[in-house]
Amino acid sequence: MWRVMLCGLAVAAVACAGTGRRPTPEDDVVSVGYGTQARRQITGAVSSYIPTEADAHVARLETMLQGHIPGLEVIPEGGDFTLRIRGFKALRQGGGDDEPLLVIDDMPVPAGSLGSALASIAPHDVARIDVLKDAGATAVYGVRGANGVIIITTKRFR
Repeated sequence: MWRVMLCGLAVAAVACAGTGRRPTPEDDVVSVGYGTQARRQITGAVSSYIPTEADAHVARLETMLQGHIPGLEVIPEGGDFTLRIRGFKALRQGGGDDEPLLVIDDMPVPAGSLGSALASIAPHDVARIDVLKDAGATAVYGVRGANGVIIITTKRFR
């Protein structure tokens, strides 16, 4: 069985031995810059989350992310949520200055529309979420990735 994982710009196919086996971190290949590396060889801060069927029974994607990815803050503000990776990065603590770049199925989401883009994704459609937290991991995305990158791969895109 072949499992395709998209992370950044590179596509890697990894064979999972056997059927019905949940992928382990040793099976994962993550893109770093313009190439790929095995997860165990990466020195950058990359967190991955593969939701289970039990995790998908929540109303919103932000609720599913709470507490599953270290360094990702899910902050409720009124009826909406704000995502922040590793705290405040700007001198001003207002506006969308600290908003991470959101990439859904290899398509970057325009700045300022993070909340509406996440609200449009059903939690049971998510196959994998990767969070790139440091400068080495986000270098491919340039200035837009300065506050971190959240890469969501849906089951339809796989």
